[in-house]
Amino acid sequence: MTQEKSKQTASDSLFSTAHRTASPIVIGHRTNRDQVIERAKSWLDPPVPYSQEKLHENKYGIYRTDCSGFVSMAWGIPGAPSNKHGGLDTIGLAQVGFEVAKRRLRAGDALLCIEGTRLTRHVTLFADWADRRCSTYWAFEQCGGTGTVYRRVVYPYEKAAFRYMPFRYSLIEN
Repeated sequence: MTQEKSKQTASDSLFSTAHRTASPIVIGHRTNRDQVIERAKSWLDPPVPYSQEKLHENKYGIYRTDCSGFVSMAWGIPGAPSNKHGGLDTIGLAQVGFEVAKRRLRAGDALLCIEGTRLTRHVTLFADWADRRCSTYWAFEQCGGTGTVYRRVVYPYEKAAFRYMPFRYSLIEN
């Protein structure tokens, strides 16, 4: 059952820091790539509306309905009530994994941008390469104006002004 609830702003997240840690922080539980994709698909039908201030509940828990709340849900990182913010923010996600080489991206990994402000930082969930040159990929994404989508994206993220890094959750099993 879908239910939206109000929450405090994402900017007061307990997990926000200015820098990533040298080794990932362990938050959540082991998951596999099929589970991550299954969880991501759960927000597609119907698409969950985007908001940095509301929460969405389904069988996987209660999560903030912005991009980082969506990836927190897909990766199985605790949402509300254990994390009253409904998942990690984008900088928090950078603390629970590590950067990988572009060619090593696999389903369930992410393209993560931690530069800028909470209004410009973003994360998208990688599904598969859309071409052999690895210049476009299929992604699950939670974005303003559309909510949850599955779409083709130009690598690393369209013509973004900020750097997007290929990223892997430390508790995902290959």
